[in-house]
Amino acid sequence: MDTQSINFPNQRNRNVVLRFLHLYIISYVYLFIFTSQFSPLEGIYKNGVLWLCKNVFHQKQVEYIKMTGSGDTTLDYWVVIVNIGLAAVASLIILLADKKQRTFKDLHWFTVVVARYYVAMIMLSYGFAKLHNGQFPANSIGRLEEKVGDMSPMGIVWTMMGASTGYTFVSGLLETIGGLLLLFRRTKTFGALFSMTVMINVALLNFFYDVPVKIFSSHIVLFCVFIVIGDAIALYRFFVLHQPSQLRFQKRTSDKKWKRITLTGLKWLVVAFFILSSSSALFYTPPAVPMEGAYTVDKFIINNQEIPSNDSFGWKKLLISYPGRTNIILNNDSTKVFQSVLDTGKKTLMLRKIDQQDIYAYLHYNIQKDSIIFTGIKGSDSIKIKTIRKKKEDYPLNKRGFHWINEYPFNK
Repeated sequence: MDTQSINFPNQRNRNVVLRFLHLYIISYVYLFIFTSQFSPLEGIYKNGVLWLCKNVFHQKQVEYIKMTGSGDTTLDYWVVIVNIGLAAVASLIILLADKKQRTFKDLHWFTVVVARYYVAMIMLSYGFAKLHNGQFPANSIGRLEEKVGDMSPMGIVWTMMGASTGYTFVSGLLETIGGLLLLFRRTKTFGALFSMTVMINVALLNFFYDVPVKIFSSHIVLFCVFIVIGDAIALYRFFVLHQPSQLRFQKRTSDKKWKRITLTGLKWLVVAFFILSSSSALFYTPPAVPMEGAYTVDKFIINNQEIPSNDSFGWKKLLISYPGRTNIILNNDSTKVFQSVLDTGKKTLMLRKIDQQDIYAYLHYNIQKDSIIFTGIKGSDSIKIKTIRKKKEDYPLNKRGFHWINEYPFNK
């Protein structure tokens, strides 16, 4: 009798803790989905968190910086902290209000479905973006001219991916496969394990190459863990204990035919929406760049006087790598960026300083056998520039190609 009186409260406490943790995880899943970068509520929620930061937590330096390309801003970390707190509060309220002490199995099942579809959407969108010139396009002339030591760690990743269309395509294909597997109950566990494996590599790149998507990629990995956790015991028995095991398969059907048809129709509408909305990246074609290349200056003549290469006033290179933009590298290695208008019919190149209307230089170009000559005016001065053009295919990074046999490693 004494043993029962001692063990019963302990068992009850353990049940309460487990139910709280269960509700906490479920609450956090919904909070993240409704406030992440793909949610229409993101802006409203971030403004609310910003208000809390400034007026409750007295974090005056926190700002809502939009369109930076970073998902790891100070405010993003505060969003995670607030989500952690709100998930705990929501779980506690539900736990106190639940007099029947339910296990919330149906809520868990539905949350797994929501998490599956959310991760599938992310995997498909990123996967399709890698299949064709989306997330990692071919390296620009500016990137090819950049010194490795001057690149950011993130720039190294983008250069590596942009240098290999095949590797980028396979990476996108794996993400797409993971997303498709998650859309169906029979393959959800395999899809979660598959996607988790792929996304762990992505998260590691984000962490160790300082790519500012650490929060988001980590959460996608954790979502995959959440999806697969219900089958953890079965997987452990099969892979570790080598015992016969079976994954759970919860087939939710209705006794009414119209409900079954409606649910099936809704599912396929969602699947079609995910695929169609993500596949737009497959049809993206980068704009053509007329006269694209790096133009190394052989001679720089101003007012009929040649400027020596050690004079910082002279030009070292012209880089035409994007439509409407030209970079000029001076002899002192400083770079000036200009708005440009290139007319291939008239063979002219007009340069303006950014956000200015005055013409910086107006040049005619003449293509010769081994060089391209630019002549024209720069301000009140006449200039003539003899250059050697280097195209994308002239760089060793691009022209090496694939080789089955290598007697020696090509590692310049």
